[in-house]
Amino acid sequence: MIIRERTGVVVLGGAVVLAIAVATMFTGGGVKKEQDLPWDHAWVDRDWAAIQQDTLRVLVLRDPLSWEERPKAVSGLEFELIERFAHQQHVPLVAIPVDHPDSMLMALQQGKGDVIAAQFTTGGQRAKWISLSRSYHKVRPMLAQLREDPLPNKDGTIAETDTILLSTWSPFSEAFDRRHTKGVHLGTNATPEELLMQVLIGTVRSAVVTDAHANHEAKRFPAIEFSAMDGPEKELCFAVRKNSPLLLKKLDAWIAAPEEEELRDALVGAYMDRFPKPGALRRRSMVIDPDSISPYDDAFRRNGGGAGFEWQLLVAMAWKETRFDSTAVSNQGAQGILQFMPGTAARFGLDSTKAVVDHIRAAKRYVGRLDTLWMRAVPDRGQRLRFVLASYNAGPGHIIDAQRLAERLGLDPKQWDHNVERAVQLLAKPRYYTREGIRNGFCRGDQVFHYVRDVTAIYTQLLASTGKATNKRTKQLPEEGTTIVEPPDTNLRSALPKR
Repeated sequence: MIIRERTGVVVLGGAVVLAIAVATMFTGGGVKKEQDLPWDHAWVDRDWAAIQQDTLRVLVLRDPLSWEERPKAVSGLEFELIERFAHQQHVPLVAIPVDHPDSMLMALQQGKGDVIAAQFTTGGQRAKWISLSRSYHKVRPMLAQLREDPLPNKDGTIAETDTILLSTWSPFSEAFDRRHTKGVHLGTNATPEELLMQVLIGTVRSAVVTDAHANHEAKRFPAIEFSAMDGPEKELCFAVRKNSPLLLKKLDAWIAAPEEEELRDALVGAYMDRFPKPGALRRRSMVIDPDSISPYDDAFRRNGGGAGFEWQLLVAMAWKETRFDSTAVSNQGAQGILQFMPGTAARFGLDSTKAVVDHIRAAKRYVGRLDTLWMRAVPDRGQRLRFVLASYNAGPGHIIDAQRLAERLGLDPKQWDHNVERAVQLLAKPRYYTREGIRNGFCRGDQVFHYVRDVTAIYTQLLASTGKATNKRTKQLPEEGTTIVEPPDTNLRSALPKR
């Protein structure tokens, strides 16, 4: 909640002091008695000499562009930059994560930290209370929202509002609030990353993020569309106490050094990825020769159908996997037209020298086995096929994790479309794949997302082209749009949720 001064005289007391101070810090509001703010001055006398004898303490935001903890490692753009600075100065470094913006400045002034690395910007209201370093990177605002989807969403998970949310952590919080930008609402202490994840699962319609976040996250979350929006360019910087001028001088000299600028640009670039074009989610299709779908049509017809699906399913899978290249070998060692990992292939009596027909038969058995594994947990045949395909691509363990995570997030664990397919994308994020009960760790959820949509779209296309679109076993498929890994254990069926 944002509280503004109306008369110029504000009675400060208890929780009201904190609420008004927080609003002032992030919105440029009108509290005039700066001496009443608990963070308007340093509470400790600690500068470079004391830090050299001790440790450089950096206050960080839990965000992949600030600081992110993962199993046996930490990362984060701003943390890595400060880490490099500390290493050059031969000073030990410790990260102190802060979960709420209303305590970040207080922790700095109390000496709990010496530097803030939390996507602060040069200038602004905070410059009255703290010293801000030179800029290390510039960012612009972008709008994040779910892409237009050819699959109908009937579950009502999308928030019905036109409000665009802006985090109080955002570099644009002061600028947008001063401009009273239509539709943009500054009213959440969620971090930029958390706000973006709320867009993904549908609890927030749209949000403002930086172009740095967009470039970092766009590939991981294909369901989210990022588009440029009107707004100011902001310069990111670090913050120190005003009574730490020597620390600030050291930081500024390091940022300004030409050799560091080149290395810093390279590190920033390492956190950015190829930015996909905005627009609707793709609807995959393949060019079909009416006389010959693949070089192995007879083998697919004779050996590829069963367990509730038509032979065209394996054709769609083989096209997605290898474009029918029976000699294909992936970077992970998967082999053959349907990309069996060696361990899984051995379970089905396969090796890389066996004929295509043997690979087709093995894939048919494996898909049938996966269908049996998911039968109790996902009774709807059309949705179950998607769980089967996801398990074929990423392994059943990761999909069980995604199903559990979906339920915790308020999504439907029995529905892949718009539900578990969103949760599986979150398994690329440490804050989700390290949660209690998530047993299989990191997963490239974007690959699973595309794999399931592409294969089901091509399967539907193939059925229509061969007159099978109304087959009883496949008619539940919507009109839409890898590698096999070993199941985590042989008792997987007992591990599946019983619903």
